Amino acid sequence: MRQKIGVILSCVGLTFLFGWWLWSAFHIQLNKLCSESSLVFADALQREKTLQIEREFGNYNPKSSPNEISGAEKSEWWDQDFLFYRDSTRTLLDSLFRTALLKSNIKAKTAIRCMRKGRVINTSSDSTFYKEALPLRLLIYRIDENPDRNITLQAYIKLPFETVWRHSYLMWMISGLGLLLLGAIIGGYCFWHRKMHKITEQELLLQQQEQERLVLNQQQEQRRLELQWQQEKLQQQEQELLEKEKRLPIPEPLIQDKTIKWVELSKDLFFNEEHGDLCYRNDVNICLRENSLRLFCSFIKVEQHKLTYESICIDVLFRSIKNGLSKTDRDAVANAIRHLRIHLKQIPVIEIEPLRGIGYQMIILNP
Repeated sequence: MRQKIGVILSCVGLTFLFGWWLWSAFHIQLNKLCSESSLVFADALQREKTLQIEREFGNYNPKSSPNEISGAEKSEWWDQDFLFYRDSTRTLLDSLFRTALLKSNIKAKTAIRCMRKGRVINTSSDSTFYKEALPLRLLIYRIDENPDRNITLQAYIKLPFETVWRHSYLMWMISGLGLLLLGAIIGGYCFWHRKMHKITEQELLLQQQEQERLVLNQQQEQRRLELQWQQEKLQQQEQELLEKEKRLPIPEPLIQDKTIKWVELSKDLFFNEEHGDLCYRNDVNICLRENSLRLFCSFIKVEQHKLTYESICIDVLFRSIKNGLSKTDRDAVANAIRHLRIHLKQIPVIEIEPLRGIGYQMIILNP
């Protein structure tokens, strides 16, 4: 915007500057044409005398003159007085003046104002012409010192603008120079405007690319935040799962707290009589119930872990043997031993061996 204002101000300033130069050149040429027209008017006066006055008579003696006015000036007065007598309207002089101007390639409107014996004679009936036209040099002809007897002639010329323009090479030169400078300024501004337009387009393209890059970065950041949120959500879910797992009941053989009493039977082998849990190396967890639990407890409580048939029937199976062990009793004991062996199969350090005619012995190995 500032550049546009600068260009406009420059154009306005140059316009005023060259306008002033043209105005000055116009008036210089106008004054020059007026000077030339004055010379042409003098030639027209001589032409009029040649046409109207055939010959001159008389011999002037300056010594007999009552005043100091020269004889030549007095002769000019007599000529003009005679010309007034021959052509009282002085239209011939006006016509000769206009014709002489045309021969000098000066196209203009002319008029003449004459004064003789207090009488004013105008060759033009248009009174406004004398106000608008330029007066040339006033010619005064004297015969004596009395101003009332003077004869005055003054030509008026109205030069159109094209006449002054046509004769003024300076105006042509100034106009050409002004047009060149104005064209240079406008051309320079157009070149600068196109260049700035290209720069603006490049800046807009860069801004668009930067905007796209920012949008892409925002999208990437948004995706990153979504992934981070998903990861945090997964971590939260994992944490919740861990919390839930912590709240889930853990197999009692793995828990050693104040409420559970564990008895170490061997290395890596623990037993909880209250719940019937048997844990081996924290990998094998066995829960004994009813006959198997009572039978296992009976084995670990006796010396050398030996039990008779009778004690198993009475203490474990709660069978009465008043009349001695029957075959059914022995089968029940064997069935109880078989079930306990099945439970203890996963623990290699425990073996149950039969004692012929006596009962069974549980052997706990120490690796």
